Amino acid sequence: MSETVYQQVQLQITNAQAGQNIWIDLQKVDLPVAWSTGPAFDGSGGINITVPGSSSALPLNSFIITASSVKVSTVSSGGGGGGALSFNVTLYLVAQAGIQNFSLRSLSDPGVMVQAQVGFAQPQMVNQTFSQFPWGK
Repeated sequence: MSETVYQQVQLQITNAQAGQNIWIDLQKVDLPVAWSTGPAFDGSGGINITVPGSSSALPLNSFIITASSVKVSTVSSGGGGGGALSFNVTLYLVAQAGIQNFSLRSLSDPGVMVQAQVGFAQPQMVNQTFSQFPWGK
């Protein structure tokens, strides 16, 4: 049986408007990979949503994670306005030892910007077509 490995990923979402949907798809490149809450023994595991530099609540309608996607739906402001929303989602990927790469794409509503930071690497843009990311150390 293969060893299971985990990698922390931070999704940085900016320029989202109230009522918009954010959808990030995950695809294997060389070995199967899935979104995860992280290793059971790690006290820092789990899924975290933060709103940097703000004390206001994030207007979430729904937050759904499957093995291959992360979907966030924000609440419509009703009267318009309210400004752009920015927030971070920190979670994990799980795969078999030996994984080298995986791919992400954003199927988010127009104007939403998504970056992914894998481990301690520099954040990279997640576009509408699958972009390959290194697993990291």
